[in-house]
Amino acid sequence: MTITQTAPARPRLPLAARAVLTVVAAFAAAFSGYLATVLPAGAARTASTNLCATVAGLGLAVALVRGIDRRPVAALGLGRLAPIGCVVALAVTAASIVGGALLASAAGLTTPAPHVPVTTVLASVPVMLMQAFLLQAVPEEVLFRGYLVRSALGQLPLWGVTALSTLVFGVPHLLSGSGATTPAQRMIFLLLPVGFALIATALRLRTGSVWPAVAVHGGFHLTWFVVGLRVVPRPESLGAYFGVVGGVLLAVGLASAWWVAGRSRAESAM
Repeated sequence: MTITQTAPARPRLPLAARAVLTVVAAFAAAFSGYLATVLPAGAARTASTNLCATVAGLGLAVALVRGIDRRPVAALGLGRLAPIGCVVALAVTAASIVGGALLASAAGLTTPAPHVPVTTVLASVPVMLMQAFLLQAVPEEVLFRGYLVRSALGQLPLWGVTALSTLVFGVPHLLSGSGATTPAQRMIFLLLPVGFALIATALRLRTGSVWPAVAVHGGFHLTWFVVGLRVVPRPESLGAYFGVVGGVLLAVGLASAWWVAGRSRAESAM
């Protein structure tokens, strides 16, 4: 199923303003976790910090789709689970990152990761899952792919919707804690979020559900964590490592966007 491009009502603000509000809402959701610092340090604070981001992201997305776009909450794509799309999202994302890491290793850009005891890894899994999905994937995807993609449909062609959602999401990642130490490395790092955002947008457009996009985003962080247990980039090769892994993600993302556009044209011709 592909999202239709009909709009029930004219949004209250122009598209550019809605894009800016999406970014503001994403930052607000991310920083909402500071509300949990009133709790004592420990598991409760960690869980609450991540949960705050999800609740804030969902609430802000509902406010935008209802208050600005005047659409029903269903427009966010939360009601469609799309389990097959989620499985495809996880598989494609994981394969892209692992494939990129293998290429980088073959090129001599990595070194074996320091040994981490199994007990330490297992203890970190719950926190990693919360950070990957509750702190990042759910709130960000509901805003950028759930709200912004649907908001732009009908005003832009599919390629324009894809470009808007991807770039508005990707550019703020210049501020990410990626480990990049130079402007060039930060620019190359953008290949990673832009690449998986393309995949997420393609699946959102194709399935009508936001959950495959959540699976792409959360799957990216989980796979990045797992790969990091085996290999790490050499300090002098960090930019090249981002370029190789990000390049693979970007290629897969562009192929995904092309696939969605092709399927939509074929269906329109039927």
